[in-house]
Amino acid sequence: MKSIEVSEDVYDALKKMTTDFHQSPDDVLAALLNLRVSPATAKEPLVAHMLSAEFRAKFTDADKYLAILSWVATKHAADFNEFILSLASGRRYLGWSREEIVEQCRHNQARQIPGTHFWAIMNIDTATKRRFLARVLEFVGYSDEIIELVCGAIGMRGAIMRRGHAVEAVGPT
Repeated sequence: MKSIEVSEDVYDALKKMTTDFHQSPDDVLAALLNLRVSPATAKEPLVAHMLSAEFRAKFTDADKYLAILSWVATKHAADFNEFILSLASGRRYLGWSREEIVEQCRHNQARQIPGTHFWAIMNIDTATKRRFLARVLEFVGYSDEIIELVCGAIGMRGAIMRRGHAVEAVGPT
């Protein structure tokens, strides 16, 4: 094992990631550098998925957004379906068909969520995708820390609004 020197800020961010998400510093750095990672060491399955090579290969925020929705929809099928049913009238970001999304506005762009029969509206900005994803994850029952990490994976750096207050999130820009 080699030793390196890092700034206090880098050390604090690394320490937070290793403590909050039960990863070793080596696992966190390997994931950030797209090197081998042992996703099995993550105690939270969604974190393990996000550390996987498959997820890290996603290039665009849209692909990451769909990949996270896909994972949640397949691992929490009943809750995901209930979430869609609970959506109020008006603009719906998820639906059971492309037509359901497009009928709200003919300019909507929809993509099927991989591995599911669900569809997602895609012509929304990244901040809206993050806010909506936070709502889905909160509905399913994820902790604030996991929600922050997941939202950070789709380009977030800064605060998101949840439960009427700002929550600071970590992640790349």
